[in-house]
Amino acid sequence: MLDATKFLIDFQDHLAPRLDTYEQVLYLYVIRHSRLVDEAEVVIGFKSARGGMAFGIGKAGSPMSERVCYEKPRSLQEKGFLKLLGTEHGGTRVRVLLPHEIPGLIPEDALASEATLEDMDFFTVPENRLLILKRESNRCFYCLCALGGDNFIVEHVVSRPVGDNGFRNVVAACRQCNNRKGQSTAEDFLRTLYREKLLGRDELEARMSNLERLRAGDVRPELANKPMQADGASRRR
Repeated sequence: MLDATKFLIDFQDHLAPRLDTYEQVLYLYVIRHSRLVDEAEVVIGFKSARGGMAFGIGKAGSPMSERVCYEKPRSLQEKGFLKLLGTEHGGTRVRVLLPHEIPGLIPEDALASEATLEDMDFFTVPENRLLILKRESNRCFYCLCALGGDNFIVEHVVSRPVGDNGFRNVVAACRQCNNRKGQSTAEDFLRTLYREKLLGRDELEARMSNLERLRAGDVRPELANKPMQADGASRRR
């Protein structure tokens, strides 16, 4: 399934600057009806679909012209961003490429950085453990109490041997939460903290949401030497 966060970052940073407005509209429309729903190809009747894409530059509220709908898919193909595979009864069969699939679009150093992050061990390597603490803004991932460099644990969300040491499966935690969680799932442990009034309702919902984002790879440690901002005041029990 498409990683929407990575796609949007790659699209905005690397692909959009090479497209005009209409090309962006067409590209995203094809993405929506193919790769976003885990389909490699899609048949699109561009003439009839244009009303659901974006307004044109003519009369206010009118769709883009038929000419634009025929020209822009071809210009996207010329740029190497999608492939027009042929005409069928329902329209044109199209295969669109994701930014990282387009040769030469994303600089090699950006691709190398992404691969490095996925391969890094954030549990056993001391300097990488500190990156996890910074990612959590020096707070326990579970109870939100303040942490420092000498009083935190790197905790597996999913315990080994099932879970790994990647950034999607480790968090900074206080020793008490680490000891109490044991083999419980992260969700069950967060609910326990809520029942014990160590988390409020809003905090519980935010923790659950952050847990989903963590597993999806959207909560990443900062590898560059930039200061990380805390997302709120630290709490203490």
